[in-house]
Amino acid sequence: MGNRNYKNLIYIVILTLASSCVGGKYAYEFDTGKNLDFSNGKWIFNEVSSNSESKNNKRLYGESYEEFRKILGDSLIDLTSLRNISLVEPEIKFEPDQSELKELYKNSKCDFLINVRGQIISNNASSFYSNDQNLSYSTSNRSAVFIKIFDLKNGILISSSNGKAISTEEHSDLEKDGSLNWTTRAEPMMVRAAEGLIMKYNKYRTDK
Repeated sequence: MGNRNYKNLIYIVILTLASSCVGGKYAYEFDTGKNLDFSNGKWIFNEVSSNSESKNNKRLYGESYEEFRKILGDSLIDLTSLRNISLVEPEIKFEPDQSELKELYKNSKCDFLINVRGQIISNNASSFYSNDQNLSYSTSNRSAVFIKIFDLKNGILISSSNGKAISTEEHSDLEKDGSLNWTTRAEPMMVRAAEGLIMKYNKYRTDK
């Protein structure tokens, strides 16, 4: 195998490994409702939204739904299933007002609403990079996810939380190794942040 082909093979292997791994640093915060009781009631899982492409929204929805299902089991109902048995609005807002929440309670016969929203903040870093010895700078990929949970009967917010993710590309004129590094794009970090945040709900639930 020629030297050039060998280098190409190594690059493909590294690319495959990097694309299958989601890196980055994550931080989670609860504004309110860190400790919830998930043992009672029916919980609606709303459609998710983000400023990303449709395929990323689908993955965000799928992974978030599955994580909440681990907590709630059959007490969790998605909108498609709910619309088969109830007359509910075509679209449920991320932050519905009190009257909208109470109307949803009356029409759905459910008790709680779970809303998830993702946000791509930046995608400025390279997927792969080696240290540029002539410059000192950093750039990053950033994303966030937000969760709001509502009590429908009383028309109130009972939990608000967020998760933030960052993967940074750094260059320093003091580093001379020229090693190959990679960053994670914002889209998979958004999904991973959602998974991690929902795991926090499971960790801090009061009904275990």
